[in-house]
Amino acid sequence: MYPELKGKVALITGASKGIGRGIAEKLASEGLQLILNYSSDDRAAHETAKLMDDYGVNYHLIKADVSSLTAIERLYQQALNKFGHIDIVVANAGVELVDKAFVDYSEEDFDKIYNLNVKGTFFVMQQAAKYLRNEGRIILISSTQSLNAETGAAVYASSKSAGKKFVDILSKELGNRYITVNSVMPGVIDQAGVITEISEEFKQFVRDSSPFGRLGTVEDIGKVVAFLASDEAAYINGEHIKANGGSNF
Repeated sequence: MYPELKGKVALITGASKGIGRGIAEKLASEGLQLILNYSSDDRAAHETAKLMDDYGVNYHLIKADVSSLTAIERLYQQALNKFGHIDIVVANAGVELVDKAFVDYSEEDFDKIYNLNVKGTFFVMQQAAKYLRNEGRIILISSTQSLNAETGAAVYASSKSAGKKFVDILSKELGNRYITVNSVMPGVIDQAGVITEISEEFKQFVRDSSPFGRLGTVEDIGKVVAFLASDEAAYINGEHIKANGGSNF
C-alpha cells in the first residue's frame, strides 16, 4: 500500500479492459481518483465503472479516440474540468500486436498501428507534460516487443520502440519539474483483451519459457504502475521496466 497516493488524480487511457482495467483496479485500491478513458467499447467501460463503484472511489469515464489530437485535448480539458488537476498519467491505449510478415502489411495496417501507438502516445504524453502538477508521473505501457526482433511484428515492435524514445527524451525535459517519466514493458499477459486470439499452443510455449511457468496478469502490471506512481519511485526516471517474469517474451 502507498498511502501517499490516496486522493491523487490519475488519468488512464485505454482503461475499459485488459491491462488498463487492471491498472484502474490497482489504483482504485490505493484510493486514487480516476479519469478512465476508453475509445469505443461502452459495455466494457461500464463494467470497469461497476468495479470502481465497488472500490468506492471518485471516477469519471471519458470516451475519446486518443489517436486524434483534438480528442486528446478534449479529454484533458474534461478531466481538468472535473478534478481541477492531474497528478499521474498512464498512457496505456494502443493497438495490440498484429502478426504479419513484413511483405504482407498494408498501408491501412501501418496507419492503424502508428496512429495510436506512436501519434496517439506522443500527444497523450505531450498534453501530460503541459498539465501535470510538479512532481507528477507519466507512465507509458510499452511492450517487450520494443526490445525484440520477432518475425511478424515489424510494425508493432517499431511503434513501441518509438514510445521508448519519447520516454528517454521527455524524462530529461521534465526533470526541472521533478516529473518522472518511465515505461512498463509487459510480456505476454493473460486477460489482456487479446489473449483469446493467441493459440493455446503459443500460450503454453510462453509458459514453458518463463522461469515462473505462467503468463503475466493484469494485476502484475498494475502493481508495477502503482509503485512507479508512489513516492518510493521518486528517483526512478527515464527507465523501461520489463514485467515479464524473466521470460524472453
